[in-house]
Amino acid sequence: MFSAHSGRCPLPFQWTSSIITFLLIPLLVFANQASFDLEKSLSTSCDRHCYNGVCLNGSCVCSKGWVGSQCDHCYGRIKLTENQSQLIDGPLDYSSSSKCTWVIENEKKSGAPLNIKLENFQTECGWDFVYIYDGDGVYGEQLAAFCGEQEVQELSAPSGKALIYFFSDLAMNLNGFNISYEFNKCPYNCNSHGVCENSKCKCMHGFTGAYCEMRICTEEDEGKPGPCLHGGVCKSSRCSCTASYHGDTCQSPKARSVWDRVPTNNTLAGRASHTSVIIDDAIWSVGGEHFSGVHFEDPVVYNITSRTWTPIAVEGKLKPPARFDHTLVRYKTKLFMFGGVIDRRNITSALWSFDLHSREWKKEGGDNTDLMVPPLSVAGHTAHVIGSEMYIFFGYHPEIGFVHNVQIYNFETGRWRFGNTKDQVYGRFRHSSVHYKMDSGDAILVYGGTMWSNSQNNLTDSLMKYDIKHEKWTNLPPSGVQLFLHTATVLNGLMIVVGGNGYNISESRTKQECFSAMVQAYDIACKQWFNISTGASQLRRYGHTAVATSNELYILGGFNGRMLNDVWRFTPAECSSATRPEDCRSLADGVKCVFANHACVKFDPFVSYKQSFLSFVKNESPKSMSECRNTALRQALQVCDEQNDCMSCISEPGCGWCPSGDQCLPNDGECVDGQVMLTTWEKCSLTRDPPPPRPCGMANDCRSCKLLAHCNWYTVEGKPTCIPLEDEILLRKEQLDRELDRVASSSLPLRLPTTPPPIPPGQNLSYCPLPCSSLHTCTQCLQEQKCMWCPSTNRCINMEAYALSFAYGQCHSWVAGHAHGFAFSKSCRIESSNCSAHKTCAECQLSPECGWLDDGSHTGLGNCTQGSAQGPLNPSKNFRPEQWYFIDCPACQCNGHSMCNETRHTLGGIQEVCGECQDNTMGKHCELCAPGYFGDPRNGDHCKPCQCNGQADTCDNFTGACHCRTKGVTGNECDRCEQKYYGQPRNGTPCYYELSVDFIFTFKLKNEDKDKHATEIYLFSIPHKCFMNERFPVKFSFTCVIVFLSPFL
Repeated sequence: MFSAHSGRCPLPFQWTSSIITFLLIPLLVFANQASFDLEKSLSTSCDRHCYNGVCLNGSCVCSKGWVGSQCDHCYGRIKLTENQSQLIDGPLDYSSSSKCTWVIENEKKSGAPLNIKLENFQTECGWDFVYIYDGDGVYGEQLAAFCGEQEVQELSAPSGKALIYFFSDLAMNLNGFNISYEFNKCPYNCNSHGVCENSKCKCMHGFTGAYCEMRICTEEDEGKPGPCLHGGVCKSSRCSCTASYHGDTCQSPKARSVWDRVPTNNTLAGRASHTSVIIDDAIWSVGGEHFSGVHFEDPVVYNITSRTWTPIAVEGKLKPPARFDHTLVRYKTKLFMFGGVIDRRNITSALWSFDLHSREWKKEGGDNTDLMVPPLSVAGHTAHVIGSEMYIFFGYHPEIGFVHNVQIYNFETGRWRFGNTKDQVYGRFRHSSVHYKMDSGDAILVYGGTMWSNSQNNLTDSLMKYDIKHEKWTNLPPSGVQLFLHTATVLNGLMIVVGGNGYNISESRTKQECFSAMVQAYDIACKQWFNISTGASQLRRYGHTAVATSNELYILGGFNGRMLNDVWRFTPAECSSATRPEDCRSLADGVKCVFANHACVKFDPFVSYKQSFLSFVKNESPKSMSECRNTALRQALQVCDEQNDCMSCISEPGCGWCPSGDQCLPNDGECVDGQVMLTTWEKCSLTRDPPPPRPCGMANDCRSCKLLAHCNWYTVEGKPTCIPLEDEILLRKEQLDRELDRVASSSLPLRLPTTPPPIPPGQNLSYCPLPCSSLHTCTQCLQEQKCMWCPSTNRCINMEAYALSFAYGQCHSWVAGHAHGFAFSKSCRIESSNCSAHKTCAECQLSPECGWLDDGSHTGLGNCTQGSAQGPLNPSKNFRPEQWYFIDCPACQCNGHSMCNETRHTLGGIQEVCGECQDNTMGKHCELCAPGYFGDPRNGDHCKPCQCNGQADTCDNFTGACHCRTKGVTGNECDRCEQKYYGQPRNGTPCYYELSVDFIFTFKLKNEDKDKHATEIYLFSIPHKCFMNERFPVKFSFTCVIVFLSPFL
């Protein structure tokens, strides 16, 4: 309390201490401080078991390569040198953000074959991978990228060394893996049909395959059973089966389909997301993703008759860049290749042709960057030739996401066009499609894939039909199995679907197959789905290709954790194997049969099977619709299918009309992609109106939204969404009205908001954020909320496209999260695949491609560079082996600010430690700046004094952001006053807060992060009246109540 003497009133802004009172209130901060003194326990036991370490004084001390309170999670690098051993991620579920590396090398067994066996394996499909490389680094041949659930299997590292790297993300923690290894052994012991020489099986006569797993006919077996079963004999090096059996070894009755793995001269690299077309008895395969370090030949041809692969020698100098997720079709004497991912990062719209006679490539069209006209750059699309045109269905575009347009190219004119631009379907990616001729004309059936719906990326089990003539989509029954990266082909009137990936991240932990071995069939005429039993677990894969001959189906390559180069042949059941009508009708194993003229024959939808009166009475021939199984769904479909307009459809009980495709369906079904179904006759009048434009809600990002002229990208309740222009006008008006009402009801003089700016044109894309694909650095990428960065590919992609873009484990780790500069710059540095960005040995070794090159000064200085356990990838002339650290790190690691001149007794013996830190540094490794200094002193860099304008004693020792001591002072250099504070902190004066007279003020300190270093506050007040009466002296009083709240409340 103080008194103010009477006197003259001060002139305005001439403040004197007699009237204006300043208060400096020190803020006494009490914190519950607990001192934790390490007390040596009398017992060495720990509460819980130490799995990979020892118990010391009641705590687990972990061995190298292990972390966690129980040393139960792998992290870092481990070298294994035993003749045989095993490696695991830990005894329990693996942890998030794991980065574990094992180098297997036995110097005593140099050059001996190394066999690696997956004993058990379960990680998150498409996200958490175990990479296996031949050699002691990632620069050798990549052998595998395992994820999902894997069966017990073995593989060989020919060099006698291997590097195994495991990365997990933040989402799921599953059981993990147990991998064993053994030197001087080939996989599966060559199935006891061969000997192991130079890491490869040398098979006995009569056996073939990488592991001598296949028995074949030899010249000595001619006329004998050899490998042939059920009475078959060898003839011309193949099994000749009896009339009732088929298959390469006559293993299956003809009443059932059979899968055969076809022996080949398998010298080609495995591949996935390639494309294949069949020409006569040759299957041409072009492109595809493959593992690093392998010799990849492209294009290649598989001959069905000779069972051999042949690389094609391309003539001429022009050749397209390598790619995957593209399409390949044949038109006349040329192959046409469109789109795909080139250089493992860029999606293209280029069209190339390959002349089958001259064997030369020609670029038919360059890349198009205009989003308004075709061709759009796409990957994961499908293509078909109908007449003189090529139809491109869907795919993924790097700027607008899932493409819903059908792009059409005319081979004769060389011109592109879009199909029906008012369609109301979602785009798809890595779906399948087949061409089928129906009574009504050519049609394309599109099944599965992944698409954007309900505000997220989902797999789908939908089946749609595209009418080529009318350019309309209609819905067909879904399969009930969500898949992408599968294949579909037409065989005997059935669409045969093989393999694929069924993992849907939105389904959490529900059981889903990462690598499906399922074979489904869709009866096109009957509109019915059913399964075909395979019995071949080796079919588990995705990213393969499939082609059909007149009566067989071939599967080539794919991915199941390994890039596959095998060939599988599917032979359907034979109708002739059935002699009775009921047996004939039940045959559905890859074939559709009908009993006609006293014989079971293949059903042909374009053939009329007439029956005699006697056969009708004897039930020998099909009655009306009897070629289809008479299910409740079939009955409902049949009734609704017969209705051709809205009124007749609605009049039929249980039917509803889909106006977008002019289709009548059972009303418990769905129109294409959830479009509105009409179920009352009053709404049929709507079908006579012009077709509505594409709904705005089907666009999922700014660019795809603005391409719709009637839509705009607008934030509604904090969430950006695509809405019609008329809705935006109403929303803007409502927002303005609410603001005006708020201003009118407020007693404060608020500034009126300005009129909203005019709505920009629908196709003006400059208002949209930059697409992720256009951002080429990690820091740029992370500033966009929907983007994530893959360091190993130096690629920024949309979050929705991560699992789609890296289905084969191409990304070894990723960085994401909308953060501030320092946070994401640190993440980018730690996760960088650029070895030189790492400044310490420990950080360097978290990247599997890097090792630490010490400078020999014993201060911790060195460089992080590319290399393997053997040494740097590109060693200098002065390189000495003792400088290289790939598994361990040099002692101390003092970052050049101290010497290893002290020793300390530890569990492992005597350990060297850093002496006193110099250069204004501190920390166990002199890795931090001392109080009052900031910077990154690691690996010899310097610390600079804090620049705080006298307003702080300390700053963040890394960023230099000052810890302002006075509340109200802000800025990284304490150079500004917060709102409602006054002062010039750059001149060394504090910031003041004005107290109004007769008001109670409450200042909450320590509640906000920005105030955690504040220890004082400056206040001032100006009385609004001045009394001149000398008889009554005026007194001003301030009552300050400081309340300390418990941090536990």
